[in-house]
Amino acid sequence: MKYLTRNQFLEINKYAVTSVGGVNYGVQSEAALEVIINQPDQVVFGHELYRTIWLKAAFILQKITKKHVFVDGNKRTAIMAALYFLHLNGYQVKELSLVNQADDFVLAITNSPDNEDTMVEIAKWLEANHHRAR
Repeated sequence: MKYLTRNQFLEINKYAVTSVGGVNYGVQSEAALEVIINQPDQVVFGHELYRTIWLKAAFILQKITKKHVFVDGNKRTAIMAALYFLHLNGYQVKELSLVNQADDFVLAITNSPDNEDTMVEIAKWLEANHHRAR
């Protein structure tokens, strides 16, 4: 499985901010960024902490949204990073209209508890809206 690097997260954030005319991109919380980089592939007692690609992508999306990792553009960066992570691993969105739905979905995540139940719901949504690239 391919995981996002620090530089990829930073580039995604820069694009997410500058594509809408913003100028304030970059890391606000180094500790939170390190968790997001390292935790998706963490193994505890011989078992992956996040067993599926969907939970790994959900972790990225949820934690960037909830932990305010970046100075600006956290919600846009979160969805872009999760979708790019899935793309790197051979998945693509089923419908391009997902982009329009994503804004409302990410806003709902922002207003949801930062817990495992929310992460599972995010994972289900991501899986329902993706398929293996051909």
